[in-house]
Amino acid sequence: MVYNKTMKISIPKKTRKYILIYLVILLALYLVIILVPKVTDIFETTETLEPGNLTLSCEGTGYLVKREAIATADRAGDIDYRLDDGTVVGKDWKILTINSGEAIQETGSGNVSSAFASQMNELKGFDRLVETNKSPISGILCLSFDGNEKYFSPENLDSITREEAEKRSLKKKSLSRSNTTAGDPLFKITSDGTWYMVCWLKEKERENFDEGQEISLSLPEGDVQGKIIGIKKEDKKYYRLIISSNWGYKDLAEARKVDFTMSGKDVSGLLIDNGCIVRKHGTQGVYVRDKNGDYQFTPIQVISTDGSHSIVTGTRFYDDKGKTVITVSVYDEILKNPKGQLKRELKEEQKKKEEKQTETKEL
Repeated sequence: MVYNKTMKISIPKKTRKYILIYLVILLALYLVIILVPKVTDIFETTETLEPGNLTLSCEGTGYLVKREAIATADRAGDIDYRLDDGTVVGKDWKILTINSGEAIQETGSGNVSSAFASQMNELKGFDRLVETNKSPISGILCLSFDGNEKYFSPENLDSITREEAEKRSLKKKSLSRSNTTAGDPLFKITSDGTWYMVCWLKEKERENFDEGQEISLSLPEGDVQGKIIGIKKEDKKYYRLIISSNWGYKDLAEARKVDFTMSGKDVSGLLIDNGCIVRKHGTQGVYVRDKNGDYQFTPIQVISTDGSHSIVTGTRFYDDKGKTVITVSVYDEILKNPKGQLKRELKEEQKKKEEKQTETKEL
């Protein structure tokens, strides 16, 4: 016969007390080591200034401006496509045939069907709206359009505004179908030569880019190289940038509005984490550790920033009044979490100010 016994381990009361005390000490150490430095800068951490480089970049939304041509039907009839959407074509390549119906002699004399009315209305007076079944220009065959081919054209580059661009409908309309009426759009050709992107940046972002500068663009369907050919202040808040490129882009024929990351020049100098920078009495600066281990507020001059790090001038710089300002130097040790130090200094200054006022009143 087998007996099952459950053995109970008895922990003395005194031992349980020691275990509890041990756990409390561990918790206290965790709070001191991990949490306290996040709330205060009781444990000072520093970084050493060293030379570095910063690649300046920004993110935004832009609009692609391309040389585009739209072909319209000279007669009603059934459409027989000879080439596929996305095909690269030469000028005067036959794209399709229209079977049946009498040729309309006068260009544009057909009545546009209601399906394309709003888009075609935007294209009135467009030079590259051509009655043909052949490609008016060389480029990429596209069986859709958005009616913005005239507004976002190279000829209209200088007139494109942020307000107008943002309110325009960019919804694409498919041109692929089995038949057409006279005057309706048939296909679009997008030139695969030089194209442009228009975007708007705020002043802080714009400061990192110059006219004539070579830049890199990361777009949704790939990376391209380009050049900034124009910068103009459009209103109190935004600058308009025009970028040109002759690089191939996968979605060039279809895309109009794109998200981008633009990378420009590399800037050299002393590299500082932006978390080390504070503003005291209107002056930007950092806290530098002196020979005695104390921290002294030292003004800095920011050359450029990417939002998380900054490149600053070393040794000395000239302020707005032309006066020489001694600043940080290479291998200086600066405070990483300076807000607590700043707060204490301002509090001490206020205390001295109040004491002085009290002394003045007593006199």
